[in-house]
Amino acid sequence: MTNQRGFTLIELLAVFVLTFVVGSLVFSILTQSLNNYEQSELRSQAQTDVNRLIFQIRNVHQSGSPYTIDQLNPSTIAITPEDDSVSPVQFNGEPFQYDMAVNGSNINGSKTMNPQDVSAYSITVTVRQPSNDRFNPIELESSISRLQPSGGDDSQ
Repeated sequence: MTNQRGFTLIELLAVFVLTFVVGSLVFSILTQSLNNYEQSELRSQAQTDVNRLIFQIRNVHQSGSPYTIDQLNPSTIAITPEDDSVSPVQFNGEPFQYDMAVNGSNINGSKTMNPQDVSAYSITVTVRQPSNDRFNPIELESSISRLQPSGGDDSQ
């Protein structure tokens, strides 16, 4: 008998199966990592958008004149001051949907706010993305107030 060197069919199949198993594990780990990264980016974008929305509301609120917050659709919010010296703001937060509450009361359609009547407002914004089942809703809360002139007299 001659001594033949080489691999048997069983050895080749074993290597093939092990390579397939290791490759599948690496692929699933890579896929999961990419999905987690995408979700993290979406959460970060949603938080940034809400912070920008609250900043815009705060800027209009600081003017001291009454203004209206209108929820035009689930993703678009308009802030319209009654005073013409302050520019209106329209916030479009696609692809997210926003639910806003002021002092615990949901804004359904429109809410007029008067900084001269109420010294501070508590604003809660809940962000959802219905098209993405893995996106957990984010709820951010902030309060806005207007600095009063010393002595509490607005006429100065």
